[in-house]
Amino acid sequence: MKKLINIFFEAVQGVISYRLRTFLSVFAIGLGIAAVTLVVAVVNGAYKSVTELINTFGPDTVMIFGGQRNVGGHGFRSMTLTVEDVQAIKDAFPTAYSVHPFLPNGSTRISYRDKHHVAFAIGTPVAYTEMKSWELASGRDILPIDQESAANVCVLGDTVKRALFEESEDPIGKYVKVNSFYCQIIGVLKPVSLNMNDRFIMPMSSVMKRISGQYKYIMLLRVSFEDIKNISQRVDELESFLRMRHNLADDQDSDFLIVSPDMIMKFFLAISGAIMVFIGIMTLLTVSVGGFVMANMFLISVQERTKEIGIRRAFGATKSDIFTQFILEFGIITLLGALLGFLLGSIGAKAVSGFGIFTAQISPVVFFAALFVSMLIAAVFGTAPAGRAASVNPIDAIRSR
Repeated sequence: MKKLINIFFEAVQGVISYRLRTFLSVFAIGLGIAAVTLVVAVVNGAYKSVTELINTFGPDTVMIFGGQRNVGGHGFRSMTLTVEDVQAIKDAFPTAYSVHPFLPNGSTRISYRDKHHVAFAIGTPVAYTEMKSWELASGRDILPIDQESAANVCVLGDTVKRALFEESEDPIGKYVKVNSFYCQIIGVLKPVSLNMNDRFIMPMSSVMKRISGQYKYIMLLRVSFEDIKNISQRVDELESFLRMRHNLADDQDSDFLIVSPDMIMKFFLAISGAIMVFIGIMTLLTVSVGGFVMANMFLISVQERTKEIGIRRAFGATKSDIFTQFILEFGIITLLGALLGFLLGSIGAKAVSGFGIFTAQISPVVFFAALFVSMLIAAVFGTAPAGRAASVNPIDAIRSR
């Protein structure tokens, strides 16, 4: 054991002594590990966001988006779902326990005193918190009486609340200016982990009257079904029902898009599967290139250290000792490369999370995978230079200059 410890310290000394070789090798391995760490973190973060999105809206829920491309050569038309469609779906689908329309309006200016913010204004005829996993932090939600009277009331998302008010200030009952009219704050939503907090909610009738200027169309419809096991069948039925209502011929594209939780997950899994294949190929390339570079550097190093090896052999070091020392040097360098790569990948993941789209998730599995890869590189690519070092003739080595 003492002998192995001494060999280990000899290996550490070798790593320190040849700084340029160590730096280049660590950097080469680190870049590859960093890239893999970052990509896996992004995939994990995206998967978590998709899962949270499905859980927020509910696995029993489908979203229907209005929109049709290439309408008479005029490009995209987003206003295709109507208020009448909402009632028709309620009447035609008895297992739909919630049919919830939305009329969003992007880039709406909202102000309080000298503070200004631009956010999504979302019109809804019923309580916004009827959606699963969304609760009020304070105040109340939109009531049917607010919708009937087109009341100038609003419920703020957490981001909007923080943009306009101090942390200790209670916004309930205060008035904010929305575009050119004033609106009383009746509630504040609790924050959610998804990037969905930068919005404020108003009665849909008020949004139609004061923001969109039309009373016929909605842009989004959320439909929840009691018979969750038949959700795929309900999607097909909704497709046929709305096509019939919109008088679409068989050769015409639908002027709406239905998205179910299964569709979201299948799409993500297909994308993530392709990414994982890319990760595998990239890992193989980086490991091969990094290992090849290190092996060649070590072979050159063996030639430079021939006299050192001869002296060690003359003082009793065996071929096995020399081989072990060089394998340990290789292992220490690849381990440092793995640690550097994981650190750089983690920093990159934090930078990606800073964009606010989703939070990249660093997995401990990636760290241990990086360590395994580094040891694999040492075992595969370090054998040849270590064997070359062990086979040096000590007499010839001492005589060499």
